[in-house]
Amino acid sequence: MKRVVAISAAVFITLAVLWSVVYFTPLMSVKHIEVEGNIHISEEDAVAASGVQSGTPLAQVKLRDAAAGVVSLPWVKSATASRGWPSTIKLTVTENDAVAFFNQPDGSHLLDAEGREFAVDVPPENAVELTGAAGTDESVRKGAVDIAGVLSDQARDNVESIEAHGKHDYVLHVKEGRTVTWGASEDNRNKSLALEAVLQREGTEFNITNPQLVTVR
Repeated sequence: MKRVVAISAAVFITLAVLWSVVYFTPLMSVKHIEVEGNIHISEEDAVAASGVQSGTPLAQVKLRDAAAGVVSLPWVKSATASRGWPSTIKLTVTENDAVAFFNQPDGSHLLDAEGREFAVDVPPENAVELTGAAGTDESVRKGAVDIAGVLSDQARDNVESIEAHGKHDYVLHVKEGRTVTWGASEDNRNKSLALEAVLQREGTEFNITNPQLVTVR
C-alpha cells in the first residue's frame, strides 16, 4: 500500500511540475499566430483584435476572449481560436457576405442576406447597390435585400442597382441602360428565373411583376 501511495505521489508531483512548465514558463509560449478564412480583413487586424501577445505561455491564452475580440471586427461573422502545441494560436474566421449596399455621406453601408448592416466599407464587386427608399426605410431595404439575395451570379453581374420606390415597387437597373420592373418583393424565386430569361432577350424595358407573363417594350 505504501508503495502504491508513493508511486501515486510521484506521478502527481511529476504532473504538477510538467503543468508548471507548460503554464508558467516560456518554453511553450506563443511564437506564431495563424489566421484562416479572412478575405476582407487583414491578418494584422485579426491578430491585433484577438489580443494574443507573442511570448505569452500558450496555456494561458484565453481562447474565448481571443475569438470574441476577432468577432468585434465589422467584417467578421464568427471566429474560433485554438491552440497548436507547442507554440501556435490559430484564428479561424468566417466573414459576412455583403449581398447589397446603400450609399450615405459617410460611405457605403454593407448588408448581409438578412438585411443586417455590418460595416461601412468599399463594397465587393458582387454586392448590389440599393437606391431610392432603400436608403432610408428599413422595411423597404429588407425587401430589396431579399431580391438581391435570390439573384444568380450571372444576373448579379448584370444588375447595376435595385431602385426602391416603396414596399411594392422595385425596379432593377441592368447594363446597357435597360430596366426591369420587379414589383413587390414577393415570389422572388420565380421572378429571378424570369430575369434570367429577360437578360437573354432584346428590349429596354421589361416587366416581371407577374413572372408567368413577362412584358417587354
